[in-house]
Parts: sequence; C-alpha cells; structure tokens
Amino acid sequence: MKKIILLAVLLMSNSCLTHSSSKNEETPLTQGKNKNEISKKIFFEVDSLLKTDNGKFWDKPLYGPIIFIDPETREFIANENNSSDKFRKINSVFSDTLPNDINIANTALNWENKRWTMVMLPLPIDKTSRNNLVIHELFHRIQPEIGFEDLEELNNGHLDTYEGRLLLIFELQALKKALSAENDSLRKLHLTNAFTFRNKRQTNEERKNAENSLEINEGLAEYTAIMLSGRNENDMKLHLTNGVNQFYDNPSFVRSFAYQTLPIYGYLLSLRKINWHKEISRSTNLTDFFIKSFAIETSTNISFELIAKENDYDYENIAKKEKARENGRLEKITKFKTTFLKQPTLKLYFENMNISFDPRNITPLENFGTVYPTMRVTDNWGILSVKNGALLGSNWESVIVSAPTEISDEIVKGDGWTLELKNGWKVNKVENKFELKKK
Repeated sequence: MKKIILLAVLLMSNSCLTHSSSKNEETPLTQGKNKNEISKKIFFEVDSLLKTDNGKFWDKPLYGPIIFIDPETREFIANENNSSDKFRKINSVFSDTLPNDINIANTALNWENKRWTMVMLPLPIDKTSRNNLVIHELFHRIQPEIGFEDLEELNNGHLDTYEGRLLLIFELQALKKALSAENDSLRKLHLTNAFTFRNKRQTNEERKNAENSLEINEGLAEYTAIMLSGRNENDMKLHLTNGVNQFYDNPSFVRSFAYQTLPIYGYLLSLRKINWHKEISRSTNLTDFFIKSFAIETSTNISFELIAKENDYDYENIAKKEKARENGRLEKITKFKTTFLKQPTLKLYFENMNISFDPRNITPLENFGTVYPTMRVTDNWGILSVKNGALLGSNWESVIVSAPTEISDEIVKGDGWTLELKNGWKVNKVENKFELKKK
C-alpha cells in the first residue's frame, strides 16, 4: 500500500504575532486584482533572501517551484510553469486550479513531473513571518536531495498525557531561560535542566525515537526557516520565546512540539558551532547529539518537580492548569471510545491514501489510533471530508467515521463527514455495521 501523508501544518499564528507589521505592509494575500503582483513580489523577496545564503546552509539551493494556493477556490499562483507549460501565464507568474484529487496543505508536492512547495493562503502579513513559513516548506521540497527522504513520523501519544505534557512544558520553560541567560554558566544550568526533563519524559527507546522522528522532519525544517528568514539576534530570541508562549495554547502537543524544541536547541548550539546541522543524518538521535555537543551531564536523582520549583519555572500554575486539562482529556477519550469503538461505524481501508489534516488538535486514543477533528482523505474509493472527528488507525491502514445517516450511489454522509464515492464503489449496511466495497 502506498501512503502519501500531507500534513496541513497551520502553525503560522506563532510567527505572525511575533513581529508587528508596518503601516505600509500589504494585506494578507487572498483575493483581488493585485494578488498576482503581490505573489510576484513575495517570490522575489524569498528568492533574494535565499540568494544571500547562496545555498551554503545545506550545500543545496532551497529556492524552487512554489505554489500559493487558495484552499477555498483551489486556484493557485506559481512562480514557474508546469513541465507541459499548461499554466496560464500572467506577466511573470502563472496560475491555474489544483485538481480535486490533490489535497491542499503546507507541504512538498510531486506533481506534473516537478517537486513543488505548496503554501496555503492567506500568507502572514509580516514579511519575516511570511519568509519563515515559505522557507520551512522549501526545506521539505529539497529533503530527499540532502539525505532526509522517506522519513516516518512515529506516534508521540505520550505527549498528550498529564506527565508527558508537564515535562515538555518544563523543558521549554528551561529553554526560554537559557535563551535569556546573561552568561554561559547560567545558560548551561538551564540547558541541563531542559535535558533532565527530556530524559525523564523519554523513559524508553520507543518514546525517544518517536520524538526524534518529528524533530528530524519538522524540527529541522523550522530551524532552517528561522535561521534564513532574516532575523537579527534580538529578533531571533524574541521569536523563539514568543513562539513557546503561544505554543502552550495548542490543544495538543503531539505533532507540534518539534517546531519549538529543535529550533531553540539548534539556535543555541549555532552560537558555538554554526554548521552543526550538517553533521545530522536521518539516523541521528538528536537528544544524544545535543547532550554531547553541549557537554551536558544530567542526574536522575532529583525530582523534576523540585527542579521546576527551584528554578522559577512556574510549577504551581502549570501543574494546576494541566491537571484540569487531564480531567477533560479523560472525559473526551471516554466519549470517543463510545463513538468509534462501541457504536455503529463505517471503516474505510486505505489503498492509495493521500491525507491532509491540522496537527494541532488531535487526541491519541490509546492503542486504537488517533482522533483528528478535521481531515481530508483521497483514495481509490473517493474523497472523505471530515469536520467533526474521525479515528485514524494506529497503523495508518484505515480510518473510522461515525455511522452514515445518508447513503446514495455517489454521496454518503454522517455526523460532520461526507464521502464522495468514485464509480465502482458502494457502502452497504451489514447487521449493525457499515462496509465500503467494490461493486
């Protein structure tokens, strides 16, 4: 089975709020008669910024084919034509409509014999934040060429538990202190605390490898973006600190933590070893790499609660908030178990799956999989659009939705979801279950 996973990473709000925009800055790129000129300007800005680096960061130029796409209309503006020259040329940019069977996401896309960077509109108003977003996705475009191809993201469900979240938050609290430290000794103290929290969270190789898989994939992309998007030292520290503060409001940390952890570790290490990232490969364990690079020695003899209290990491307020969240999470899991495991459902098996979703608000459901509030799946059987939750199996082989309420030859609907069937497929009710089968 071929699995193509596109993550609709909608984390631009973290960078949008970091810098204030000037009065003369353009409005977000959405619609209107000037959208082609605005796109042209942004393509030029990103290209010019990356020419300053001249491909030195990864020994490979990042700039390449880019699509800015309106998720509502599926219309896009590109910086170059497709391989068959079929896009409409409008001055020096190109436009067309993305086929319905391709999911829209901030991602890299193999299409029309080219590898594209796709970025969803609207773009951030702030120039630096916008550059950050585009460069992040440009990194994903060149990943296969610099040794990070076919990366598998593992399950980080432990980061949705009370202790897992608490230890991640305190790691980030320590990293914020390291960013603002006035001397090397104080910075190393907070780095040591950060790795102590991390080691206490990564209690086995499975957890360690799972977190590493996301930091290698998304963390390196975000580190590349912040380092090349034109920030000075003060702006960098402000961006990283504000990013953490805004990250705490994410409903789930499971698929978004790497956008915070890896860039901070990476930036702090770059102050003493600018090209450390060139020593990284797809098999590198970043926790081990950073501990060695920073010459950190952690201890298992002291409680993480005591470390958090002694170092002013706001232990009491954070623990109180997380305990309240944990109660709500357990209630949510009970509800999801009833909906997806006890009541009638429709289970769709993947054959040639392509999926997009928002990673910020997902709920791991023990060993059964993960509940995604929204998603869009295309497969041989059609297009599934979900707006009110679906259970993606832990092995990525199927998705479960609630029982259908309407069934026809072309459209099947349920509570918050719609399935557009392709010819040759149908949904049948068998006793109290529903099955998708070929005719």
